Amino acid sequence: MAISRVESSLERFGERFIERVYTIQEYEQAQAKGNVARRLAMLFAAKEAVSKALGTGFRKGIAMHHIETIHQASGKPEVILHAAALTVAKEAGINRVHVSLTDDDGVALAFAVAESTTVSC
Repeated sequence: MAISRVESSLERFGERFIERVYTIQEYEQAQAKGNVARRLAMLFAAKEAVSKALGTGFRKGIAMHHIETIHQASGKPEVILHAAALTVAKEAGINRVHVSLTDDDGVALAFAVAESTTVSC
């Protein structure tokens, strides 16, 4: 995700963009840490990666704000699923999603892994 795209969306759509994509806690954490567009771009990338790890993308009623990434005090990102994203995860036997975030040269990247206790062959 190009950080400049998030900057443009923030300038063009403002609060409407923020409310549609991010949870209140995500936005508050991004504001508190500074460089808001960079942080929001990483969260956007996380939402994309997690939706793919769930196996659906943004289908089956999953909206971007149903996937929340909060940073613990240690800095570790923690994925919290809500609404349709949580339902899809439960139906798939997914009980936890891990995400790694980074950025470099104006691009935010995320990698997500869905964990299940269900064994399939």
